[in-house]
Amino acid sequence: MDFKDFAELEVDGWSDANLADTYVSRFSKATDMAVEPMLACLEPGSDILDLCCGQGNLSAAAHARGFRVTGLDFSREMLAHAHDRAPDVVFLVGDAQEMPFDEDVFDAVTCGFGLMHVPDQPKALSEVARVLRPGGRFVMTSWHGPDVSKTFALLYGNVRAHGAESVKMPESPDFHQFAREETARDLFDAAGLTLDRFETIDCHWDLDDPADVIEIFQNGAPRASYLLTNQPRKNLQAIRKAITDGAREAFAHGDTWQVPMPAALAVATKR
Repeated sequence: MDFKDFAELEVDGWSDANLADTYVSRFSKATDMAVEPMLACLEPGSDILDLCCGQGNLSAAAHARGFRVTGLDFSREMLAHAHDRAPDVVFLVGDAQEMPFDEDVFDAVTCGFGLMHVPDQPKALSEVARVLRPGGRFVMTSWHGPDVSKTFALLYGNVRAHGAESVKMPESPDFHQFAREETARDLFDAAGLTLDRFETIDCHWDLDDPADVIEIFQNGAPRASYLLTNQPRKNLQAIRKAITDGAREAFAHGDTWQVPMPAALAVATKR
């Protein structure tokens, strides 16, 4: 499949200034927790391509530690945030499936929570292998699915239970496939990459209100935004109540709510 409708959803979503702003201000509080573990996998002084760099949180941290960084993303809205965060880093508009680089030019490629948003993920992985130098390292993160993540189980479960049957996501790649070790190993192997390391990072959101869980998903993530915003009013109200009540009970942490967003960290080497 070419996942054309899914590709359009992603482009439209990340072109929305309000969604990009909410992702940066709220959703990315969880993604920020993966930056240090990712950087710890890299050799000091490496030339890095930060693929699907988004708002530039990893790019900025890598640059501050002396890495030579180039950021690439298709979203101009997200790159505007990246430029503000790391004005000395080179950020380029580009497609992960057709990167504007020669072969064998980077010591490492990083991709923080980005590959699941790419329609042709095997093609993107082949591009990662192409631009890496022999022996170069690929470091990526992805969200665990509902089999591991209580938060995604809460979201998906209540959309299934209370959502309208007429609201369906466009056909798309498996959003959580890189969070399954054997699947990730097979996908990497097909691209000429050898999986060396696979582990879970305990990312989370610290929230003052359990209702913020659905607000973050609906207003700061293209897929969830599509799935929730297109619900009839009655269905959306039921979903919102169920998720809020579930988060209030499951994630209470003193006077706040700590919402788990466990992530998979995968490290591979170009053969």
